[in-house]
Amino acid sequence: MRSVKVYWSKVLPVSCLLIGLTALTTVWVSSRFLFPRLLASVDLMRTGVVGDGFTQNEAEFPDGMLPALYAPRQTTNENNQVILIRRPKGKDLFPQPIERIVNVSLTPLGLKELPAHRPPQCILLGFGKCGTSALLEFLDLHPKIVSLEWEPDYFCERMYQKYDLQWYVKKMPPSFSDQITIEKSPCYIVEHDSHLRMHAMNSSLKVMVIVRDPITRLLSEYGHYYATETYWGRPAMTFQERVYNDRTGEFRATQILKVGNYTPHFEHLLKVFPRNQVLIVDGDKLVTDPLSQVRRVETFLGLGHEVTEEDIYFDTAKGFYCMKVRLTGETKCLGKSKGREHVDIEPDFKRKLIDFFVPYNEKFFEIVGQRFDWLA
Repeated sequence: MRSVKVYWSKVLPVSCLLIGLTALTTVWVSSRFLFPRLLASVDLMRTGVVGDGFTQNEAEFPDGMLPALYAPRQTTNENNQVILIRRPKGKDLFPQPIERIVNVSLTPLGLKELPAHRPPQCILLGFGKCGTSALLEFLDLHPKIVSLEWEPDYFCERMYQKYDLQWYVKKMPPSFSDQITIEKSPCYIVEHDSHLRMHAMNSSLKVMVIVRDPITRLLSEYGHYYATETYWGRPAMTFQERVYNDRTGEFRATQILKVGNYTPHFEHLLKVFPRNQVLIVDGDKLVTDPLSQVRRVETFLGLGHEVTEEDIYFDTAKGFYCMKVRLTGETKCLGKSKGREHVDIEPDFKRKLIDFFVPYNEKFFEIVGQRFDWLA
């Protein structure tokens, strides 16, 4: 009898311990893997809303860029390379309250809601030196548009490896639920993996790309290069030296076509996003008639035409358009680095440069189904 009592006194505590550990393990596994997937599924079924004003369609990637069925953190790109992908789960895209006002009462402020950090419903991709900053300055005149003042480059490789979607949302400017948040990062258009990552975040995302005559864009890029070199006291090449090799008698194609040839970037972008979710803004017209491009953006975003001729005026001293801020009555112009005069090009060399770009431009017009008034 004594031996039986000793047996149960040893076995019972061990059994209880094992049962407890099993229960704890089950709870941890469920909370870590099962519940987030269920919550994400419920989020998607709730009238199709993810976060604030988002609809997330089933991810559809072109052939050769298909995501693995149960691998939410990776997919393959156009070069069949495995890349990191983050698909929203749980509350990744939910509005995040502003920490300083999280406990503020709405009643004294006369507000129905407090502003919060929200993911962008529209992203401006670039191209660089085509007027991305100027476009956002003009769009900020619209009361229903809120834009991020800096370039997060989040979907590009160097940032995407470091930060998750909640970090990205937290960096967006505070906005209300009836406003549209926009951010811009020119690296998105030339780093094709960014297209896949944006689509994985929100397949209904609206995308804007601003383009200019590639020769004008090249001259603007050179102006930035020249200003930088001379500021630091370094010798700067002439424009012709920078784009043309006199020894070989050929253009430095690798350098000037990396951004100047728009076709491969749009070919990839339009494989990922449908054409009706992509707006191409004319960067040249943004200089000569900014209101026309602002109204195209308003229509694209489903907004009323709130920006008028009274909000945008031509500054004769600066030589380009500026803005009037309604709330304060102040005028606002672009920074000193904008509107630089372009270097003159010798007529014969300019003709040669135009001829070089013609086939690339024609291919681009064909791809996007839209023509531009570029030199030909």
